[in-house]
Amino acid sequence: MLAFNPLVTALAALIFLFCQANANPPLMQRLVHEYQWKTKQGLPRQGACTPHNLAVRREWSTLDVETRLEYIEAVKCLARLPSIIDPELAPGARSRFDDFQATHIRHTRTIHATGSFFAWHRHFVYLYEKALREECGYTGYQPYWEWSHWANLPITANPLYDGSNASLSGNGVYIPNRNGTLQLFPIPNPSPDTAIYTPPGTGGGYIYDGPLVDWELHLGPVLYSYDNGQYIPPNPRPDGLGYNPRPLIRDFNNTLLQQGASWDIILNMLVNVTDMHEFHPLFFQGPHLAGHIFISGVDNDIFTSPGDPLFWFHHAQVDRIWTIWQALDLETREYALDGTLTLLNCKNLPFRRILAGELTVCDDSTAQP
Repeated sequence: MLAFNPLVTALAALIFLFCQANANPPLMQRLVHEYQWKTKQGLPRQGACTPHNLAVRREWSTLDVETRLEYIEAVKCLARLPSIIDPELAPGARSRFDDFQATHIRHTRTIHATGSFFAWHRHFVYLYEKALREECGYTGYQPYWEWSHWANLPITANPLYDGSNASLSGNGVYIPNRNGTLQLFPIPNPSPDTAIYTPPGTGGGYIYDGPLVDWELHLGPVLYSYDNGQYIPPNPRPDGLGYNPRPLIRDFNNTLLQQGASWDIILNMLVNVTDMHEFHPLFFQGPHLAGHIFISGVDNDIFTSPGDPLFWFHHAQVDRIWTIWQALDLETREYALDGTLTLLNCKNLPFRRILAGELTVCDDSTAQP
């Protein structure tokens, strides 16, 4: 299991400084500059963490090719190193990379649409970054993926997933004549009544180019045995933690980013949404969900999504947007929480109605006591 350190989580917003990608809207650049200035002003001039030795996470496209290749090799290293998780907890885990996916699977019901969502995933990304650096020799920090910058550009324009040797591989093989996927949610049990329809994208099959072309998943699925046209063998265990080797599926769909993570959506949340009880559900069901279902494959399973290495770029950006939002009013937002440790704080939730904007909170019949 991965240890949870509340101190690291609480301080993460203060000790990481992020660079914005080029060509961002002026308003976004202004918000980022304000966040950076406030972060530096809040740090001591002497000690272990000062404005002069901040760790910097950067957008993948701003990294030079040498740094990208170093990162890719570190990811492959984690996939080669043997698992250290208790085999009784995750008997299917074979690598250190699997350990992170297994931990996410085991905690899914208490870390999504809950009060711990942002902080838990912040610490999760930090631990993954730490493993890349300390166990596999990576000298940088976890890059992020600026969704909005790429949403209206051709998929192959993004060097993160263009399929080149300095990318995290590209799309899956295109499978035509598909009906799409119902993305299930465990609230409290998965069913079509609480599912989100994901339209077919531009792939749907196994990835076929780039340095991760031979990537092998070992865990999951938990919620799926059939994904948008590509059959996925069921896991031998109902919890998805049994050994189930198979290739990686992707089904990129820019329309989903345009609808859920555009500049207008991101900037509206940063500027106009001032309360955590509003920010959390809007962000969770908007940009957060859009990034996952853009990738598709294992990212269409809320339990197993860290099995795709793109997960870490997506959640580095999730953490970045939350960090910027916190910094804009740090006094009231640094420790602001929304929810309990129960998914959406509901026993039986009409999730589609929430996504449609018809419901924003549980009614008395669904709220937990």
